[in-house]
Amino acid sequence: MRRPSGGGLRRMLSVVGVAVPVAAAVAGCLPAPVTAQARATSTLWTQFVIAAAVVGAIVWGLITVAIVRYRRRPADAGSIPPQIVDSRNLEIAWTVLPILTILGLFGLTLVALGQVDARAVSPRVTVDVTAYRWQWRFDYEGTAVSVAGGPDQPAEMVVPVGEPVHIVLTSVDVAHSFFVPAFLFKRDAIPGHPNEFDVTIDEPGVYAGQCAEFCGVFHDRMTLRVRAVPRDVFDTWLAGQVPAAPSTSAAPSASAAP
Repeated sequence: MRRPSGGGLRRMLSVVGVAVPVAAAVAGCLPAPVTAQARATSTLWTQFVIAAAVVGAIVWGLITVAIVRYRRRPADAGSIPPQIVDSRNLEIAWTVLPILTILGLFGLTLVALGQVDARAVSPRVTVDVTAYRWQWRFDYEGTAVSVAGGPDQPAEMVVPVGEPVHIVLTSVDVAHSFFVPAFLFKRDAIPGHPNEFDVTIDEPGVYAGQCAEFCGVFHDRMTLRVRAVPRDVFDTWLAGQVPAAPSTSAAPSASAAP
């Protein structure tokens, strides 16, 4: 059996060299993260794509070298190549390396999850987000301010930038899902089981969201907006809100849920 030449090794390294930039480009297909939690998710995605590209490039490279370098030639007729049996070093390598790779990715995942699920000790803003068919209601704890969407007017949640905002998410009828693509985050709204999380938005802007769990006939209309503004603008907005009177567009009670 012929041993790998320097040319074969160079070909394999060139495959790896092409795969890593391609992986980086694929990782960039995610929406640009706009929250601290989304940056952790984006970083983890990039790390996984690069790891997958490197592993794939090594496998494809070795297969290509084996096919091209060690293919059967006319001169090999009637001969049997040297047989390798019980290669302990090879068996250890292909057992230990995948285990170390998986453990490394598992550790990176734990770090990212810790950042996404981290809670501020005493957030200055807490918003109770209530999902109902087929809109949203945002109640600002400690105030009488409540913002509810209607059939033709999606609800808009106004929050300050640069500080954690605590969200308490629930539903009064069926399962919904709070999803803002720019946050790289989705969390289910389940009746009777509130979900709580923090979000820290980096830059002012308006970010579109929607329900990501099919919830009935008008599921496609269950959209929302998150408007992030500087703290002084948020304080002015909050002080200028008049407590909303009950209306037909407000969330139904749990007992009245269809």
